[in-house]
Amino acid sequence: MKMNVENPWISKLIALFFAVVLFSFVAYENESRNLSTSPTDGASITSSEVITNLPIDITVNRDTYFVSGIPETATIRLEGPQAILTQTLATQNFTIKTPDLDELGPGSHTIQLEVEGLSNQLSYSVMPSEIMLEIEEKRVKDYEVAVEFNKYAYLEEGYKSEAPILSSERVTVSGALSTMEEISDVMVVVMPEGENITEDIEMSLNVLVLDKMGDPLNVNISPQKIDVTIPVKGIEKAVPIVLEEAGTPNENYEYTLEIAQGEPESVTITGESDIIEELNNFVVNVDVSGVTETTIRSIPLDISEGIKKIDPEKLDVLIQANEVESE
Repeated sequence: MKMNVENPWISKLIALFFAVVLFSFVAYENESRNLSTSPTDGASITSSEVITNLPIDITVNRDTYFVSGIPETATIRLEGPQAILTQTLATQNFTIKTPDLDELGPGSHTIQLEVEGLSNQLSYSVMPSEIMLEIEEKRVKDYEVAVEFNKYAYLEEGYKSEAPILSSERVTVSGALSTMEEISDVMVVVMPEGENITEDIEMSLNVLVLDKMGDPLNVNISPQKIDVTIPVKGIEKAVPIVLEEAGTPNENYEYTLEIAQGEPESVTITGESDIIEELNNFVVNVDVSGVTETTIRSIPLDISEGIKKIDPEKLDVLIQANEVESE
């Protein structure tokens, strides 16, 4: 029997059939795509992440052993379900650690870092993958701190430094037995900024532990930093005061100069050593201009070249004016 395709009803049925087939195909494709991208429908997205600069927890009895060769930080690469990975990155409740080094004991060892606290749904790799380390017996000893200071390079001429004052005169040094045996100096080096210093030097400095070649050693120091004060004083000398008349005296009077009661008979001078050493007295010029009766004048004491400080800075002088009898 032949189908009459020219019959309009036949044509409509064929068109309807193809429309239903096409709609079913498109719906099936969309459903398949949704299933492949939705993690809630059993298909989970896998992702990876790299975290750097994570501290390494060293598992060892620090009172017994000293460990060297372990870097401060490590890098970890995590891989697994996106949801788990996101939560892990947010909380970072995991630790990179060494195995129990007490079980290895003294000597050279190669270890692999361990990760504790990760979900078992995540895989990981740690860099460095292996670490070569040295475990040695630990020694602890107290040392007196020496101070190195070149006064000739920093102080003004004529000034000297006195004994340094330290916030802690002794420090505790701990390290591997072999390293501790190499200790030659425990010190601070005072290198202030600037030159021609005339005032006390105050600095906070790191303590250095050096071998006989002057190289730093790998040890622990407590305290690591101390405060250092170096008192700076000029060369001082006490010299007697000599009063000399100055100014324009009244020709009708004669003057007698005396140091007022309660005033010192000498002055203390601070300054350059060669100038100070040459001084045998200190001349105070007393201006008697206009004085016609007994007067006390306060005289500022002049600071000449090479003198940095004078004590006292002024002096009270008694001027007695005696009228001259005419012939």
